[in-house]
Amino acid sequence: MKIRNIIIVMLFLITTANTFAQTADQRAENLQNGTNTIYMSADKSYYKHNSASDNDPYGYGYWIQAHTLETLADAYQRTRNSVYKDRMKSIIAGIRKYNSYGAGTYHNDFYDDLEWLCLASFNCYNATKDPEFLDAVHQMWTEIKTGYTNGAMSWKKGCTTPCKNSIANSPAIVIAVKLYQLEGDNANLQMAKDIHTWMKANVLNAQGGIWDSPTNFDPEWQFSYNSGMFIAASLELYLVTGTQSYMDDGVKAAEFMMNYRNYNGGVFFLNENGQGDGGLFKGIFAKWFIEFIRLGNLTQAQKDRYLSVVNYTSNYVWAKAVNKSNFLISPDWNSQPNGTIDLSTQTTGLHLFESAASLNKVHVYQNINYAGFYSQLSTGDYTLAQLQARGVSDNDITSLSIPQGYVLTVYENDNFSGASKTFTANSAWLADWNDRISSLKITNTNTSLVNVYQDVTFGGYEAGLNVGDYTLAQLQARGILDNDITSLKITEGYKVIVYDGDNFTGASREFTATTDWTGDWNDRTTSLRVRTNGTPNLGNITYYLQNRHSGLYMDVWASNTADGGNIAQGNYTGANNQKFKFIDAGDGAYQIQAVNSGKAVDIAGVSTDNGANVHQWSYVGAANQQFIAVSTGDGYYKLIAKHSGKLIETAGFSTVSGGNVQQWENANQASGQWKLISAGTAKLAKSEVKTQDDSTTAINVYPNPVENTLFFTTEMTGNQVSIFSPTGSLVSQQKVTDHINVSGLTSGIYFIVFEKEGTKITKRFIKK
Repeated sequence: MKIRNIIIVMLFLITTANTFAQTADQRAENLQNGTNTIYMSADKSYYKHNSASDNDPYGYGYWIQAHTLETLADAYQRTRNSVYKDRMKSIIAGIRKYNSYGAGTYHNDFYDDLEWLCLASFNCYNATKDPEFLDAVHQMWTEIKTGYTNGAMSWKKGCTTPCKNSIANSPAIVIAVKLYQLEGDNANLQMAKDIHTWMKANVLNAQGGIWDSPTNFDPEWQFSYNSGMFIAASLELYLVTGTQSYMDDGVKAAEFMMNYRNYNGGVFFLNENGQGDGGLFKGIFAKWFIEFIRLGNLTQAQKDRYLSVVNYTSNYVWAKAVNKSNFLISPDWNSQPNGTIDLSTQTTGLHLFESAASLNKVHVYQNINYAGFYSQLSTGDYTLAQLQARGVSDNDITSLSIPQGYVLTVYENDNFSGASKTFTANSAWLADWNDRISSLKITNTNTSLVNVYQDVTFGGYEAGLNVGDYTLAQLQARGILDNDITSLKITEGYKVIVYDGDNFTGASREFTATTDWTGDWNDRTTSLRVRTNGTPNLGNITYYLQNRHSGLYMDVWASNTADGGNIAQGNYTGANNQKFKFIDAGDGAYQIQAVNSGKAVDIAGVSTDNGANVHQWSYVGAANQQFIAVSTGDGYYKLIAKHSGKLIETAGFSTVSGGNVQQWENANQASGQWKLISAGTAKLAKSEVKTQDDSTTAINVYPNPVENTLFFTTEMTGNQVSIFSPTGSLVSQQKVTDHINVSGLTSGIYFIVFEKEGTKITKRFIKK
């Protein structure tokens, strides 16, 4: 390709990168917007049958419309945007208006169609608490039960044997259980149990597949939506009864899909490429399989295995089968959409991407066993007012689900006050915290030291990687397609070695810094390694570690020799508790051994949080006990914790002896840079010794975080203060009246330095 053409292509890719750079939430939102633009009728009361024309509303497809309605409830949960609630109201009114089985009603001759709309209405009710949707549920359930005889549901009114198809039975179980949870009618629960017994005896086969009916054993009719709904039915019964056999049935059906419907390195359903009714099958499976992963009593290995396929499938489909200009989705998940796309096919994509987006949310439920009204919550801090804005009432949370690696801290009072408790896993009942929560905080502790991206300038899908080796299969398990990496974000202190063959074979190249385009390695990587990338040849030497900002020395405080002995900074003494031996751990990483105790410098609790304490502990070879030495080029080094990518620094820019040592994100701060001074000489040069006045004055700044005005706990009127960025750049100087104005600062972390009674004092604050 000519250079001029390459430049044109690159400019185009860079300017369009934001279109492709999609989080799970953005993917779902774009698909919803595309669907609304292309399929919504002029009167906004129904979705058109396909993308080509405004079809006759009486032929719009009752059950397909029901599923599209259900995705609106999911979108409302994801965003709490009232536009989705308005669409729900319009669509369910349109279903009544244009219902060819009975205008103004929900009636239908097909029981499974009634069940789909009943489930959608239930989802709408649990999202909005709008009684219109619950009334619709009751109307349809009354009609659905007329098809129940001899322990099973019929598929259609008035039909004769064979008529009891699988797809009329699994959804009925889900509805019956949900109604039992809401209203406590034991007849509904018994009906659900009886139908499940019938299904196990008649349609669940030895491999875990679901026959379409007791008289149809054609393997080509083992449709994905039959499996998905049986999995859903098994989950609902397990949640409400606690009977493990129901969970085992769900796992058996899931394993059938993993073993017999898993294609092309991890993508489901490449064999289901039709439109029409069949266009919805794989989307229905995706929705309920993801719900099973999120709430089921699975082993961690099972959950990881299932999640890997979901993540890989969503990335694969987004890359291969979604038109990024209009967000139409192809019925063939191997190729871009072409020609007319049916609403059923488009809604399958909505199910997939809305459900995938739910995986990175905490769900809080009004009732036990994940029942009743619920709300999805992203990472962040939620006061009572913010919870109420998402529909969550005060003291009304009873159960919750939490993604792996997320931490939920709940508080009994508003504004994160009063008693608190931390949850890190699903809880079907909060026991002593039931109906007690008034505010909460959600943090994501999953860290990635390297992020790889599908497109230039960090566009397309992304995946996070830590130190380790990744074969093609391991990359695919994280959603990364073969030969599909184009840009990289690499935390300082690490490197990526890419290979064009699997298992680290073939040509290779090393990347040591973030790159927005991998050049001749674009779409060429099949396997890779992530390694540390520090300064070599510092090992087997004992050092004093002098902090650049304070001039003081790393110190195992009080010469402690026990596990947990704290590490601070102190005036130079030359004692062994200020000596640290670097022991080579490979690739520029080192164990830092305290000479006085023989123990290793350690990030407490293997924490990845800013502010995590640094202490000493017996060495076990863990990543939180190894540190990457990265030279600043002028005699100082950043000591980067291998497990977190964060620096060892003196807390709060302290300049006093006893100032604590902690880890913090790398912002090139002077407090996170250390001079390695060999301890081999008898004493340090005078210029290398700095002592500080140990006296401190109890001064703090508030509020912290601050929006506009910062105050002091001690009288400071007339004093000159300086405000620095984390990198040490002076951003403001001013005299104090009774406060200082920080409204002009951008959001972020700052350090304020002032002198009081001859002592320089530094405080950290956060600008909102």
